[in-house]
Amino acid sequence: VWMGGILGETLNRENLIPQIRNGGPLCRLAEFVQESVDDFKANNEDNDDLPSSAPQANLTCGARSMEARQNVTKFLDWVRKMRVPESSIFLPDDLLKLKGKMNVVNTLLAVARRAKDCGMSADIDAPPKIANAFKGLEEKFGKKFEHTATAFGGQKQALKETDMKLSSTSPWKIVQQKIDLILQLPGKPAYEIFRA
Repeated sequence: VWMGGILGETLNRENLIPQIRNGGPLCRLAEFVQESVDDFKANNEDNDDLPSSAPQANLTCGARSMEARQNVTKFLDWVRKMRVPESSIFLPDDLLKLKGKMNVVNTLLAVARRAKDCGMSADIDAPPKIANAFKGLEEKFGKKFEHTATAFGGQKQALKETDMKLSSTSPWKIVQQKIDLILQLPGKPAYEIFRA
């Protein structure tokens, strides 16, 4: 919604990835954000490492063309200059080959937060369900979504811990005991069978 409002397009979860797949709209977004970055740099000190210009894009290229890859790469270079954490930045193939759509959304949300930090109005507040989804992803995949999860508020909740020991009445324990009995040769303990 935030990106569509800036670009003057209707973007939603069904059409977002197909609409931005050639990287052109991403570079157009960078142009709008760059205006706020320039104002921020003019009014604040120690911000010389922020980008000085937005990437130029080929807006008419195909989604799987070399120009699309160049557009996406230019956008990602600009995103890094915006000080977006590397863990929140998608890889070019996440968008171009549709390998990581969620990573693309994660990057766009991180850009929106940075734009908001630079004074751009960015309505990126989300319901708690999104925050919980990112917390779950963080627990499943590691630190990859940590920045996005914390941006949507809330504390990380520990996942339920399970005991990996089999009880004596567990069906798997019973099967394991029966296999041990089958493998045990007369007069030898089961562990000696596997000695060569």
